Amino acid sequence: MSTSAPRRFEALYRAHAHEVHAYCLRRTTGEAAQDAASEVFVVAWRRFEEVPQGDETLPWLYVVARNVLANRARSVRRRDRLWAKIANQHEGPVPGPEPQVVRSEEHRELVRALSKLSDKDQEILRLVEWEGLSREQVAVMFFVSRAAIDQRISRAYKKMARTLGVPTPDVLTTPVTVEEGGEA
Repeated sequence: MSTSAPRRFEALYRAHAHEVHAYCLRRTTGEAAQDAASEVFVVAWRRFEEVPQGDETLPWLYVVARNVLANRARSVRRRDRLWAKIANQHEGPVPGPEPQVVRSEEHRELVRALSKLSDKDQEILRLVEWEGLSREQVAVMFFVSRAAIDQRISRAYKKMARTLGVPTPDVLTTPVTVEEGGEA
């Protein structure tokens, strides 16, 4: 690692720590989110030469965060299964990844509709809608085409609309922006 690496890493951390922490916080509790975000940057430090530059940095960090959270969730599930086995009790499944405070019935309904989607579709919608990534960035993260992401999002919106009992418009996808190759 070069002598400028610590400075470059510090700049990377300052630029993206808030977004990574927010990403984790929307998927787990406060202390666990802080731990997960810290672990993301430990991975980034260890693999610093692999971290992409520019617009690809944040999506790369989100992939690491998704993997960190998945590993933590697996660990929790294993621990819970072990405790259940030891106690000779059967416990229900671990609560889903939506521990954020839900303040209104509309939000609860939206979260309920989101939970009816596959894990992958939930993550795609979160990345586009909550994290503000472009569909191209999400396509890169999932190793698929932009068209595949558009199709998944369209189907997800339609399924959510049916779950919520609202009319389904003909087109439920977000208009393509000029930056994404659309019309001005």
